[in-house]
Amino acid sequence: MGEWRRNREIKRFCPDFRPVRRVLRAISAERIGIKRQTDTYYRVPAGRLKLREEGGRRELIAYADAYGGGLRAVRYRVVDAQDRAIGAMLAEALGVSVVVRKRREVWRGGRTLFNLDRVEGVGQIFEVEIRLADGDDGQAEAERLLALLAPYLGEAIEGSNEDLAPQAAARPT
Repeated sequence: MGEWRRNREIKRFCPDFRPVRRVLRAISAERIGIKRQTDTYYRVPAGRLKLREEGGRRELIAYADAYGGGLRAVRYRVVDAQDRAIGAMLAEALGVSVVVRKRREVWRGGRTLFNLDRVEGVGQIFEVEIRLADGDDGQAEAERLLALLAPYLGEAIEGSNEDLAPQAAARPT
């Protein structure tokens, strides 16, 4: 089973990705590519649980998040979920909260992922994911990146795409 990992994150609405891309190039981040993802969120008593489908691949992601100062701390676990029955079983057992579809443009700079998301029914969201090692909280790096990018970003998002997506989009998988 996958081990628990941690991220320090920035998540903001973003009216225009063009200046963000210029900053990413200036800090030598590399554009990885485009992904199309469908995340099905399940109703759970604590934390969050989603089934991510992307290009024929499926993985189950459990996570918990906390917010402070415009930054997000995330503890998460990812496991392979190729069995097509998993989605239906979870929907039956837990119920589906919402289904989120997005187009994700991914950039990488060292241990940091930059996601330029177009979330169906929500809009454009920019997300920074700094992968943390033991004893590292990523705070200084997050603050440095936020200082560079803040002029091009909108309102901070304190929540998951599960909280933002229209509930009418919910469907069992």
